[in-house]
Amino acid sequence: MHYLFYWLVTFLAFATQVNANDKRIAIIDTPYEENASHQYFVDLVHFLLDVSREKYGEATIELYYAENNTHEKTLNLISTGLLDLSWAGTTKNLERKLLPIRIPLLGGLLGYRVSIIRKDDHDKFSKASVEQFKSMIACQGQVWGDSDILEDNGYNVMRISRFDLMFKMLAHGRCDYFPRAVYEGYNELNAIIKKYPNLMMFDDKILHYQFPLYFFVEPQNIMLAERLRYALNKAIDDGSFIAFMQRHPLTEAIFPIEKWSNKNIIRLHNRFLPAETPIKEAKYWLQLSEY
Repeated sequence: MHYLFYWLVTFLAFATQVNANDKRIAIIDTPYEENASHQYFVDLVHFLLDVSREKYGEATIELYYAENNTHEKTLNLISTGLLDLSWAGTTKNLERKLLPIRIPLLGGLLGYRVSIIRKDDHDKFSKASVEQFKSMIACQGQVWGDSDILEDNGYNVMRISRFDLMFKMLAHGRCDYFPRAVYEGYNELNAIIKKYPNLMMFDDKILHYQFPLYFFVEPQNIMLAERLRYALNKAIDDGSFIAFMQRHPLTEAIFPIEKWSNKNIIRLHNRFLPAETPIKEAKYWLQLSEY
């Protein structure tokens, strides 16, 4: 009996040690082929774990699949402990619930929005004034920060719960345009163009508001937050972060940045931006235009 008890205690101690050394980071998987940006963030986490390996040790990624998942559900899964981190455009409310790593993951480019539209509407969008633009209906996520920002600036928004439905509703005339970040819209359009051949990209006019996209973790997960913060700063300082963006399929077409200088940038105000946003840290931001 004593021997069995000793063996059990030894086994449990060993199992605990193995689990402590086996750093697995759970992030969301996506069922939507239209979500072209998801792989970028999976690859970015891999890259950052590699950057920080010498200081923090080995770690692996586990993809967690959730049926009929939405952006809101993904963020809630962090609070329940099923996910270790996710990514989102920041808001005051979100930063009260989860712990942000306040380093923009795409140089702030989430706030530069091109528009997927129907081909038949190209002339209408080309000739539209700002006020006419506002009156058209934008498809956006039910709980996206973008939806709040657009509405707060007088834009007409139709809020939709599921990402994949936005393309369908746009193609069938339920809304007029789908604003997408400059790094994601083109890839998404390529992914769905066979299914919705009446859609096209409109980038002569670009909406812009300050809207950094961060990693978020559960507030008690300080070690992971520190690791991500360390890795991002290291990669930004040594140039490997911008090199990652320049070679990744999602973001490579953004470069060179100078090619966007002739676009008509329509500036919007984001009053939901937290005061702690590191706006003065120039190394974190990419600018398509000085206005």
